[in-house]
Amino acid sequence: MLQLTVLPLAAFVLALLSTMAIVIVAGAGFRWPARMFSYLMLFIASTSVVTTILSGRVLTFMDENLVVSSEADVGSAVSTKLLLIAAIGCSVALCAAWLFNFKNYKASFDRFDSRGLKAPDDITIAFVVFYVASNILPILFGQRYYFHVNLIYPLFTYIALFLWVRLSRIDPVIVGKQCLGLIVFSSLIAAIVAPRLVFQPGYVGLIPGFDSRLWGVTSHANGLGAVASMFLVLELAEPSARAWVRTSILSAASLTLILTQSKASIAAAFVGFFIIFCWRLLSRTNGAIADRKDGNLIPIALLGGFIISIVVGGAFAMFFDTDILDALQSHLDARAVGTLSTATGRTSIWVAAINAGLENPLFGQGADFWGLESRLRLGLATAFTAHNLFLQIFSRSGFIGLAALLVFLYFLIRYSIRAAKPTRGGSIALLAVLLMRSAFEANIQLNTLLSAELFAMMAHFIYVIDRGARPRKSFEPASSHYRSVRVRA
Repeated sequence: MLQLTVLPLAAFVLALLSTMAIVIVAGAGFRWPARMFSYLMLFIASTSVVTTILSGRVLTFMDENLVVSSEADVGSAVSTKLLLIAAIGCSVALCAAWLFNFKNYKASFDRFDSRGLKAPDDITIAFVVFYVASNILPILFGQRYYFHVNLIYPLFTYIALFLWVRLSRIDPVIVGKQCLGLIVFSSLIAAIVAPRLVFQPGYVGLIPGFDSRLWGVTSHANGLGAVASMFLVLELAEPSARAWVRTSILSAASLTLILTQSKASIAAAFVGFFIIFCWRLLSRTNGAIADRKDGNLIPIALLGGFIISIVVGGAFAMFFDTDILDALQSHLDARAVGTLSTATGRTSIWVAAINAGLENPLFGQGADFWGLESRLRLGLATAFTAHNLFLQIFSRSGFIGLAALLVFLYFLIRYSIRAAKPTRGGSIALLAVLLMRSAFEANIQLNTLLSAELFAMMAHFIYVIDRGARPRKSFEPASSHYRSVRVRA
């Protein structure tokens, strides 16, 4: 009887508190619209870090297998759920605040309109369409029915971020760097304070004699590698004004990237550095590059050369080993299946992804295709993704999702090329990082709100959107504005 009374009362109190919180957040949006983007980004990043710490995760290596256990109590588990609910609630509240006060926001400060730039409606719509095509349509039309609430609620967060960045008086690039820095520096501190939480033991990787891999305060080392890679290249593209801040960021990001032993992220960071170096070397040898009418040929040439190298590398990976399946069958334990992280090992996963997508070409298998059941059925127990962005989308959401992804990437490439001159190659470098990682990782994951990939992804998208927005015809070109801007951190 007591339980029947307490549970409804607790549900009522929780609903009441949630309603009050939504009203408070919406009111804050009315009162301080210029700060909401930075507040939301930093709150979600902090929530991501705190939930990992509260999880009580313990990484151990037993019987040639990585074992991930937890020492968290019930209170910690409840706290993580409440933090996630708070992040979702803030996003929904800000979406509602924008909807109800749209006219006032439109008449107030707009960081794009104030600089004579068009609002990035096209790429925002393309992203939302991509989200719906890859996450929501497979629920209804996928080969296998699967529904989880995490396929829906991240959409509100993305919409809130894309809307409220327009009102931000703080440079959104600085906000993105702050979120990336929070994750990187927290991971390094945790490596000293709680190594069992953040280090994967028994890993055979890039560093001879070093058998550990840094997961940090993220769900996986590859996620931390993505954050560190983006943090490093973004700092190289737009360095902080203070030398000690710049040195600290570059040192911490480089150290974190190496300790993750994430091959794709390390290679992508190197390519990004190389593009920035080449661009600025060309700019120094020819000071007229920035003002030439054919200046867009430079980013197109750099991007074209990079895409050709990716195609050649992918073809080499596909055909280098002619007997991949036999090689995989000779490695049955989890430690040996680490060969799946190599280019040749991944080709068997790619074949499985292609075959799965072709079973339902339009809408794919559904969001749960890379779940445990499918992996065991395919004999690829450790393949949590397709290890390729395009095949990941195709296997889960078919040609509809893949077409939506390509449309979004088309707009992203256009914005990157437009931002190339004002960012002195920074936008092209980040695009190269994205494309290179997408060849070997599923680096755009839309159904995880607290994943480290979200912050690397949003830092890149917001950077390109803010720097590559189209100028209005009645205003001077955007590039002339950015020549006078220095990003400060």
